[in-house]
Amino acid sequence: MLTLLESALSGGVVLLGRDGCCRDIAGIHRRYRKVTETAPVLQMIGETVTGWGVTCCRWWLDKPVSNSGRLKTFISDLALAAGWNVRVELSFNPDKVLWESQQVIATSDGVVLDRCRQWVNLTRAIIAERIPQARLVDLLPGEGWVGDGGTRRSH
Repeated sequence: MLTLLESALSGGVVLLGRDGCCRDIAGIHRRYRKVTETAPVLQMIGETVTGWGVTCCRWWLDKPVSNSGRLKTFISDLALAAGWNVRVELSFNPDKVLWESQQVIATSDGVVLDRCRQWVNLTRAIIAERIPQARLVDLLPGEGWVGDGGTRRSH
């Protein structure tokens, strides 16, 4: 979610999949690098979920990815300064943690979506509400994107 929103904010292409989820074409392979968009995106995420009434937000980061410990600290520090109740954990298999969770999951990862109990399309909602200039490519021919947080409707 973080890298997808960073990409959207920086003008990268965001794909709107046939499942209504946004995805980017940038990939993280073994290393995360903080960029100028990181703090503003974390601010957007925090403000959005707080506005939705979320009282506690948990993040699971991929432990084998280099710099995930630094990112954990950065997210925790930013949340603490903003007064948000956020917990950040490192896991060797965050996907498994997510799909086994009883909580609402914010992801666009297809593997997790196929197995999780309930989810929210947070990235799509944030792009619609906070990053209207995002470069969206709709992969479902004949329909336009309505920034409604997850429900697909035709024009």
